[in-house]
Amino acid sequence: MTDIVGFMPTPFTADDTVDHDRLRVLAASIASRGVHPAVLGGMGEFYARDLDGAAECMSAAVEGAAGAAPVVAGIGHDTRTAVRLASAAARTGVGLIVANPLYYAVPSARGYAEHIRAIAGESGLPVIIYSAPSYPATESLIESMLDIEGFAGVKEENYGIPETAKRIAIWGDRLRWWGVGEQVGCDFAQIGASTVTTSLANVDADAAVAYISARLAGVEPDPVAADLVIRWESAMAASQEGSPTFLTEAMRQHAGWSPAVRLPMLPMHDDDPGRAQIAQILTISDTRRRSIAGGAA
Repeated sequence: MTDIVGFMPTPFTADDTVDHDRLRVLAASIASRGVHPAVLGGMGEFYARDLDGAAECMSAAVEGAAGAAPVVAGIGHDTRTAVRLASAAARTGVGLIVANPLYYAVPSARGYAEHIRAIAGESGLPVIIYSAPSYPATESLIESMLDIEGFAGVKEENYGIPETAKRIAIWGDRLRWWGVGEQVGCDFAQIGASTVTTSLANVDADAAVAYISARLAGVEPDPVAADLVIRWESAMAASQEGSPTFLTEAMRQHAGWSPAVRLPMLPMHDDDPGRAQIAQILTISDTRRRSIAGGAA
């Protein structure tokens, strides 16, 4: 069975505090479709949270999901900070940790293995490492961590299909692989990845699940759901202010969120073409939802 993980933006208020009620509602909406809500990824501006703020976001997501689906939390920074975040994840009821990409630090394989060993040991939770261009999960890096009980897999955003297929053939019985994004994630799942990530689920979890489920079953997806995925990923990739801003603007239009993000990110400006693209996506999504509801009536 392939898991679907939905990475959520963080809702801020106009006075720069986190709106935990809105975060609970979003986690509940995503989890109700069987998607694992994920907090504190790059899309959720994890780098802009202090320890207490991160723990509060984890707690709000767990409360919102209410057991309908396990919650995923991203953690990062230096090992000492990451261990404290890992402890908070375990304490608040998070089910799995993603070790976010390192910034500036480029440790040896042995050093990074000790980083993951400390995170897993402190939390007792499975840990997925993030293979990014800035610090890819090389074969030697993976080999150095196989003795870590909590090392559970790789979120792959650096290596392509052929290299990942080779790795799954070698370590697929020991580790899980995650494919990033609805379209590419499904491509990875078709070669054995266990998890597909989605951001469309924030505004239309039903369409995201319908598309991913169809792709994994080897059947043609609902054409409207497929169109939504293509439009969504294209618009987000072209966003002038980056994915956290794009997602927050989508939630503003979809659910009345404040447009606030934290510096160095900026809210989407009035003449950004992303605004109109999001509005069109939401119109298509709403039409699809009403069509399905009408057909079921």
